[in-house]
Amino acid sequence: MQDRLLDILILGLLVLLFGVIYRKVPSRRLRYWIAGWLFALAHFAVLLPRVPALFWQEIQVALGMSGLVLCGICFVLASSAFALRNKSLIWVGAVLSIPPLIYVFLVIFGYAAVWPLSLFAIAGEAMALWIGWRFNRQQRIVLWANNLTVVGCGAWLLWLISRQDADIGIYAILTQLFLINAVLYWNDFRRLSAGVITASAGLLAWAAVFPTALTIAHFFPHLSVPGELWNVPKYFVEFGMILTLLENQIYTAHWQSEQYRVLFDSNPHPMFIYDTKTFAFLRVNDAALEEYGYSRPEFLHMSIGDLHEVAALAGVERLLADTHSSIKVTGPWTQRRRDGSEFQAEISSHPIEFEGCDARLSLVQDVTDRERLHEQLVHRAHHDSLTNLPNRFLFEQRMRHTLENASRYAHKAAILCIDLDRFKQINDNHGHATGDACLQEIANRLTNRLRESDTVARTGGEEFTVVIGELLHGGDAEKVAADLLTEFRHPFTVDGVEMQLSASVGVALYPDHGTEGAQLWRAADIAMYRAKYSGGNRSLLVSHDDVEYCMPDKALARHSSGNGDDRR
Repeated sequence: MQDRLLDILILGLLVLLFGVIYRKVPSRRLRYWIAGWLFALAHFAVLLPRVPALFWQEIQVALGMSGLVLCGICFVLASSAFALRNKSLIWVGAVLSIPPLIYVFLVIFGYAAVWPLSLFAIAGEAMALWIGWRFNRQQRIVLWANNLTVVGCGAWLLWLISRQDADIGIYAILTQLFLINAVLYWNDFRRLSAGVITASAGLLAWAAVFPTALTIAHFFPHLSVPGELWNVPKYFVEFGMILTLLENQIYTAHWQSEQYRVLFDSNPHPMFIYDTKTFAFLRVNDAALEEYGYSRPEFLHMSIGDLHEVAALAGVERLLADTHSSIKVTGPWTQRRRDGSEFQAEISSHPIEFEGCDARLSLVQDVTDRERLHEQLVHRAHHDSLTNLPNRFLFEQRMRHTLENASRYAHKAAILCIDLDRFKQINDNHGHATGDACLQEIANRLTNRLRESDTVARTGGEEFTVVIGELLHGGDAEKVAADLLTEFRHPFTVDGVEMQLSASVGVALYPDHGTEGAQLWRAADIAMYRAKYSGGNRSLLVSHDDVEYCMPDKALARHSSGNGDDRR
């Protein structure tokens, strides 16, 4: 009684350990191993109580032996040879278990008819041969081992039935089951590790228990063998299975580590691992060495801040200090190479544990071409294609910013509307190509004459608009307009033809003539037309009548209908 209780306790604790492992790493193999050991537990538990009646004793023995049979069949189904869906596995399990279970119950209850029992035995062995061929025909060694086991144990079983020892035939069935399990187990893992050798040897010893017990009982009837000795192979099998699971996790972790190493080292993009506390590099791949130009020892004596421009270090360190986020994509950052050259990079990273340190694995992608293309597209969207001056959209943004600053610091600002005089004659007499060259020349003169803080934009065919900020006196704007007119009068040559242009300029002051950009622009436009109708080649300041005529909600009415070349 005490021996069985100890067996139940040990097996129960080991089954509990299997369950803990299954919760962490569930698998079909482990599920059937657990089922098998539960049946082994049932074998001991059923035999634990003492029952007086013969009938219940027979039930007890039959259930106990059935538990061992079902344990062996579950181990068979756990093999990788039976990687099937659950329904198919249940069908295979039923085919394997029904004949031996019927046989067990028949012989335990005293049924001794030779031919019916022989037919059950032959049917069971035939099923075992067919299933072995069905699932192991590609594995020649396993197939032949299964066939030899079935034939040998089947012959032993039939011989026992013929000698009226059908009850001992249960041992032949169990021997066959655990011999096949030993072969399948070794074939599944095929490695000389402690777990696989222990479990495979334990299954062989478990299979050998039954013929060994019969041999000792026959030749040494007075020899007493402790009962717990026969259960030792079970513990070897269970411990071997647990060791195998742990070995698998170690091998898997090693394999994954090797795969990550290969992916890391051979990745075409620069990759590195850095310590999240010190920002020091812990590992870099070959692509990073090639991209940045440093040797591996040099890299490993640097921190991630050494790759960034000084102006961005504070922002970089703030982002890197955030160790809680998982995948993080930052940038673009300006990265420095060893030779001093720079490139734009986007850095993707996620947290890992590397050699006991909290670290981040980072991948660097060179986005210089992408950023350059983006800048070009943005520039084109905000600049006139002919003169490369800001277009209407960008001009309105800068005008708004200039007026906000003037309001904040109590400065004056000015809007100048400039329209070239008689420009249509140039297009008609010399062609549009010459007209375009003239516009480009005027754009260059305006840009060179004005400050960098001022903005000049092409807002119509031959119309330009200027916004000037940080003026102390209103007269300063008129001086700028006069200087621009003088600049226009200087002759220049286009394709051998001398050109001399003039312009009409309207000047509106902030806050004298209004506080809204649209209102000032409209007033300057009206003043510019007055200058043009007065003969051109002059500038005029917005008058009181011009201000009265302007309505804030109509300031851009005329401009919004044009497309840049309406006047040409």
